[in-house]
Amino acid sequence: MKSSSHQPNQSLTRSTLIKMGFSLAGVIIAATGISYVHLTHSIQTIILSDLEKYSLDRGKHEETLFKLAEDNHQQFKQRFLKNLKKMGEQDPQQKFAELAIPWSDGTHRNFPQSRAIETFDTELYPHLFIGKNTSINAELRRHTIVAYDLLSYYGAAWHNRFTNTYVITPENVEIGYFPGFAWGLVAKPDLYLPKEEFFHISTPKQNPARETKWTGLFFDDVAKLWMVTAATPIDDAQGNHIATIAHDVVLNDLMERTVKNTLRGTYNIIFREDGRLIVDTARMEQIKQKQGNFNILDTGDAHLRRIFEAVRTAKSGQIIIDNPSEHEFLAVTKLSGPDWYFVVVYPKALINEIALNNARTILMVGLIALVIEVLLLYSILHKQVTQPLKQLLVATEQVADGNFEIEFSFKRQDEIGRLTTTFTKMANQLQSSFASLEQQKDELEIRVQERTQELSQTLQELQQTQSHLIQSEKMSSLGQLVAGVAHEINNPVNFIHGNLAPASDYAQSLLKLLALYQQEYPKPTPAIQTEIEEIDLEFVQEDLPKLLDSVKLGSERIRNIVLSLRNFSRLDEAELKSVNIHEGLESTLLILQNRLKPKHDSPEIQVIRDYGELPLVTCYAGQLNQVFMNLLANAIDAIHEQRKHRSLGGEAHLDQIQIRTEVIQQQWVRIAIADNGTGIPEDMQLKLFDPFFTTKPIGQGTGLGLSISYQIITQQHQGKLYCHSVPGQGTEFVIEFPLHLA
Repeated sequence: MKSSSHQPNQSLTRSTLIKMGFSLAGVIIAATGISYVHLTHSIQTIILSDLEKYSLDRGKHEETLFKLAEDNHQQFKQRFLKNLKKMGEQDPQQKFAELAIPWSDGTHRNFPQSRAIETFDTELYPHLFIGKNTSINAELRRHTIVAYDLLSYYGAAWHNRFTNTYVITPENVEIGYFPGFAWGLVAKPDLYLPKEEFFHISTPKQNPARETKWTGLFFDDVAKLWMVTAATPIDDAQGNHIATIAHDVVLNDLMERTVKNTLRGTYNIIFREDGRLIVDTARMEQIKQKQGNFNILDTGDAHLRRIFEAVRTAKSGQIIIDNPSEHEFLAVTKLSGPDWYFVVVYPKALINEIALNNARTILMVGLIALVIEVLLLYSILHKQVTQPLKQLLVATEQVADGNFEIEFSFKRQDEIGRLTTTFTKMANQLQSSFASLEQQKDELEIRVQERTQELSQTLQELQQTQSHLIQSEKMSSLGQLVAGVAHEINNPVNFIHGNLAPASDYAQSLLKLLALYQQEYPKPTPAIQTEIEEIDLEFVQEDLPKLLDSVKLGSERIRNIVLSLRNFSRLDEAELKSVNIHEGLESTLLILQNRLKPKHDSPEIQVIRDYGELPLVTCYAGQLNQVFMNLLANAIDAIHEQRKHRSLGGEAHLDQIQIRTEVIQQQWVRIAIADNGTGIPEDMQLKLFDPFFTTKPIGQGTGLGLSISYQIITQQHQGKLYCHSVPGQGTEFVIEFPLHLA
């Protein structure tokens, strides 16, 4: 045999790889070409189709509020004309005199001038302003009374979606529902409202179609909100403009969605047909400085002007517009109502970016090429490698049987030849290698044991982290669910609460009228007397006010519950904020109220509140509520467990949970939650805060509540959580952390 240091005349590996490389390169190049052609013909069509659908969906979503305002106006207009027709030629002088009180400045307002304006209930009553020197006649009185009654009915119901609702007449009369601001009581006496834009756009000259019109964008410096006003004219049967109904629509949510809710790599803008810019992320401060009158045509931004020109000159109904000078597509939809253009600017560079992802297609084609090349290589190597290796396999079996006398029937100058030479030397050294291998085996087993221990510890940490994340996500979902339920309950409760006062007034008026009728006609007819006895009129007169008071108390109770649910729903908040600790405790107790109140088989668990004077505490409110929930739930479980033991002995016992709060060392807050339950054995107290440790039966506890609570207090709030417990007497958990986290 040749020496192992002798280089072969020809390399099997080199020649085989050269053949495989050329073949694979050809296949990959062809696959790359196919992918490129496929993507360039299809990706643009797909993206533009999706972009068109997205634009239409966004337009329908954003114009919902505008359509709602117009629907409200039509409903109000129909009721206004109907009630006005029903009043006929009647002159409501007495009711008008009770409503419109003359002031010393020549105006009329619906509140005594001598009383403090702050006492006017803006959430219960609309305000009335009749300008100085306004001529008042029977027609104006009818219009004013009808508008005031309707705003008293609709104002509160519409306030959850629209900040203000008001009616203006050409005679300079304004009736408005402005919760939180008695605008009509502070307006200047010489104010002339018909000259304002929100009235001017509804006049017959400016609005011959007599439809809802929208003012320009404006920023309310008092409310610190962006708004636009919807104004709808109200004409009488003769076509005379007698009033205008208006909504102030807050646009901050629409602006925020326009700025933040964008497709990746795109941005949104909104502008009017005349070029006035409504929303543009880069120019909101300029729009504010111009009081909403910032026009695209006045700006020096050539790009923005080209977008406006492209949209303005587009064909009717065209949604996707090519803006080649800026290498972008524009997706345009028109918002019904104010007729604003909502434009999504989609750079063409995004399509090019997606096209670069053809590497996936190339990879798949490359894999196919590789399989083909492997098959070709197999055919080539079968003769040059497989057959010689069979002889080498026979030699290997001989060595395995202990026969180290190896001879080969061929001599070659390539890698196979070198392999046989090396194999022969290996056989000679094999015996001496066995001992070395045995030693290495022992060392490897030790290393495997060490690595296994490390992996086991890592796995335990991962399981703990995963469980913590699952528990946190559950609590976050609970917070979102509670917030959603509170919101859905709040709307109908507010509607019920808002209508109780007028319902009570109506009932009192009817009872008063009935009493007056009985006084004037003390001898009813036999049929009426029979009906009075049938319905027990005297009981109804006595019970109806009580019934309405009960409904009012019930609605107030529901509102308090909703407020507590809102406080507890801060579970998903991740920011530091200053909160009232007692509100968090009360919200948690309200959630657990069903477990505290008495049941048929168990008495009530009393909660003793020993609250100290606490300032607002800077903390993670949602996480702290989670800790309260864990500790209070454990306290209730301990008391129920204690009841099971007492039921066997028949002892009487008062179940209590005591909550104490106080400030310690002037910089820390201490919250102690104690129960008189079963207590915790001393040997278990050291393991309370370990993950997955629980004293509860299988299926009733995860062992994560106290572990997560301990992590929240010690890590998130830089505080302490510890426990005092006496078996059979009860347990106290104490929370301490700084008043103000850094």
